[in-house]
Amino acid sequence: MLGPIVELGGRGLILRHTATGLIDTGHSRLPPVDKTLPESPHFNESVATHTRLLSFGRDVIHKLSEDPRIRATAAPTLHHPDLHKRNIFVSNDDPTIITDIIDWQSSSIEPAFEYADETPDFAAPSLNLSFEDQPPDINAELCKQAFNVCLQFLVPRLSAARALDDNLLRPFRYCYRTWKDSAVAFRDELIEISSRWKELGLPNSCPYPLPTSDELVVYRREFEDFVAARKLKQRLICLLDTTPDGWVPTHLWEATKSAHNEAFDVFV
Repeated sequence: MLGPIVELGGRGLILRHTATGLIDTGHSRLPPVDKTLPESPHFNESVATHTRLLSFGRDVIHKLSEDPRIRATAAPTLHHPDLHKRNIFVSNDDPTIITDIIDWQSSSIEPAFEYADETPDFAAPSLNLSFEDQPPDINAELCKQAFNVCLQFLVPRLSAARALDDNLLRPFRYCYRTWKDSAVAFRDELIEISSRWKELGLPNSCPYPLPTSDELVVYRREFEDFVAARKLKQRLICLLDTTPDGWVPTHLWEATKSAHNEAFDVFV
């Protein structure tokens, strides 16, 4: 009897424990309330705000954990979250043959949906290196489509997670990193899912109450500032050709340093 019980109910239990762990991780990353903190953008918010949002977040993702659509995409899955071109080696004789995949230190077993929004750089649209809008790269779009088709046949559980409405999954992805990403980002996710709760087919009401109209005006303005800062960071990453954590290949160091100095002169 143990097998069927694990098969039918085990995934929901594991998901609920995972959700609890994510919120607890978010709390553990908050500094003490009486600690003097370095100056940061206004949209980072106070420790008390983070604590309050995480409390609501716990109730929200526990409710979401009961949804059969999310449970169906929560099977434990081995992820390599840094599966980009720089970590994939191919044969000199035949580049269609993969010889090695490196950089496994961030690999983990997570619910399938955890990295469902991630697309490796070899299948992502090319990054815009300028500050002007440009037409999409057709070849990059074809690579993206081919990647999605391959997922359907080779990694169906990940493909199913990518097909879900992302509003159902984003609270799980962002609740544990509010102190890094800012409270504004997580609050916007809670507002979004609360406003679409019925539309998403979720029962009863959302545990996070919608803010008043006056509060929404303030929150939207703060979120716009947050998005603008993120876009600037992303474009600098493109301009300098680095990873989000600043990693630069040794052979590109001098070129990156020169581009950095030019960008510094422009912005400062």
